[in-house]
This record gives sequence, C-alpha cells and structure tokens, in this order.
Amino acid sequence: MKVTAVFLGRKKESIKGLEKTAKKLTKNISVIIYCTFLVIAFSFFLRYIKISPKVFNLATNFRQAEQRKLELADFLNIYSIYNKDNYIVAEKIEEKVEEKPKTEFEIIDAEAKDKTEESVFGVSKAQAVITSENKSLQRVSIGNTKLLNYSSKRDIDFTSLADSSITLTKASDKILLYNTHTSESYTNSEQYKFSYTGTMRTTDANYNMLSIAREFANNLTSKNFQCVHDTTPHDYGTYTSSYARSRKTVTNALVKMGGASIIVDVHRDAVADLSYRPVANIKGVQVAQLMFVMGVGSDTTKNKYYEDNLRLALKLQQLADKVYPGLFKPMIIRDSVYNQDLNKYSLLVEVGATGNTIEEAKLATRCLTNLLNIIYKD
Repeated sequence: MKVTAVFLGRKKESIKGLEKTAKKLTKNISVIIYCTFLVIAFSFFLRYIKISPKVFNLATNFRQAEQRKLELADFLNIYSIYNKDNYIVAEKIEEKVEEKPKTEFEIIDAEAKDKTEESVFGVSKAQAVITSENKSLQRVSIGNTKLLNYSSKRDIDFTSLADSSITLTKASDKILLYNTHTSESYTNSEQYKFSYTGTMRTTDANYNMLSIAREFANNLTSKNFQCVHDTTPHDYGTYTSSYARSRKTVTNALVKMGGASIIVDVHRDAVADLSYRPVANIKGVQVAQLMFVMGVGSDTTKNKYYEDNLRLALKLQQLADKVYPGLFKPMIIRDSVYNQDLNKYSLLVEVGATGNTIEEAKLATRCLTNLLNIIYKD
C-alpha cells in the first residue's frame, strides 16, 4: 500500500510537470506565432510604402520569385534583420537627359504652332484709324499694324478689308514666287561670303534674291503648299526694264501653272547702306524685317485687284503683329502697279535690307511661311 501511494504521488507530480511543460510550450508557440505574424505584417508593410534608404529590408525573403509559393522557411528566416548592411534600399537616381538646344527654325515654328485666325484675333477686330494726313501721306493704324498710304486713294476702307475673310486651301490654291530685282543681295557673313558684281548686288544666284526665294519655296513645300519658283533673272543688264521683263515671266508662268492663287515678288529694300540692318527679335532669333509694298494702280495702268491684294497683305501683317511682333515694318501703298494687276492676291515683299545677312533673310521667309500656313486650310 505504501509503495502504491508513493507511485501514485509521483504520477501526480509527473502529470503536474507535464501540464506545466505543456502550458509553457503552448505559451512559447503562441509567442513564436505572434512574432512570425508581426514579421510578415511588417515585411508587407515595408513593401507597399516608400521607405528611407537607411531602413533595412525585411521583405527580402518574400520577393525571390513572382510565381514561388511561400514556404515555412520563408517565414522563419529572419537573417536579413541581422544582415541589414547588405540589404539597404537604394534611392532611385533619375538620370538627367540634357535637352538639345532648339534650332532657329524650331523656335520660329513654335511661336506659330497650332495657331488659327480665330485664336489669334479673337472675336473683336480693330478699327482703322487715320493718325495723321497731308497731301503726300496718310498714316493709318489698325491696332498695332501701321500703314503709310502715299497713294492718291484716300477713301480705302481699311477696316472692312482687314475684317474680311480669305479662303485658301493647300490642295487647290498654288503660290508663284519670282524676283523682279533678282541681283539684289546682302552683307557678307561667316556662313555666306561672296563678291559684289554691282552696288550691293551680285549675279551669283547662291547669294542674291534667287537664293532667298528658293528658301521661301522650300519652306512652303515643307508645309505641303503647292509652290512654283520661277528663277528667270530680270535685272541682269538693264535694271530699269526689270518690271517689264518680270511681267512677261509672270504671264508665262501663270499659263504653265494653270493659274495661281497667290503671287509674291520677293525683293530686298534698296537702301544702299550696309549699316542699315532692320531686324526683329523672335525669342532670341535675329530675323530680317519684312515690308509689303502695295500698288493701287496708276494713271496709265489700273489695278482691279488692289483691294484683294491689300486684304491679303493686311491679314498677313496683322497676324505677324500678334504672332511675330516687330517682324513687319509699316506697309507702303503707292500709285504704282508692280505687276499686281495680273492676278488676285499679288504681293511685293521686301525681305530685309542691305545690312542684313542671308541667314536673317532666310529666317524671315520661314516666318512668312508660317503666317500663310495659318491662313491656308489643309
């Protein structure tokens, strides 16, 4: 009986020990599970937030493969905690890509990009105002656009002309370019060096008005205009008969082309002084100033198209005064013809002067191309 009592006593003590061990083991397992849960939760927390590069990466063990299933070892392996120096999250450094400087053409084009007549002019249109007048000259302002009317016509309705619409399309309305004073040229520059064969003139087509009109034609063609440049020289030899010669050129060219919607005689201001260099600053780009010279007709030759011609010239100059401020000098209107009676929408444009460079003159033709591009419809 005594032995049995001792055995039962020891058994009770063993059971109590086992119970105590079980409780301790259960508590330890709970702690392990709880800690594991915290590690997992913290790892995913770090995965989905932006963390400092100095914080060690606890999620290392859970990023090894997109398709891999998590295993128990992944949960238990917390080696990265103690190896934190090898798992610092580096900040992403964006490489700076240096932008290439814009070309002069790109700067000029950007000023006219996506422009329309409506977006430029808006709803309200400016009224023509006579600022001064005498027997020889009438000064007119239409907003920022300036006109010098030397003609005998003092009843021109500039407001109506400026406010009227013009419909032209690239598919059907061709442009003819020519040069009455073909040999007019500019000053020498680093890029263009040449010898004069007359007073501020040269017969070398690479450096006279043929080169400027050729550049104008190339600019127009690049924007899908239908353009013809007649390269017939007209002032080689007798300068005074230039307009009579160019008149024949225009007449013949219109027959060959089957007609043109716009005709432009490309000139250079005849001021014989290399120090005279009219330029406009277009966002840092030096561009030769332009000037329209318009003829309303003379006593001997009437011009039935003078109002249409003025309408187009005014539209272009008003656009320029908003898109390329300073590009145009005041328009000149005279009791002359300048072959502008041969076709509706005939223009004479002076591209710079003797002091300008060929580069500046060519850039001006880009500006004029963009202005026509605003008026024309695709």
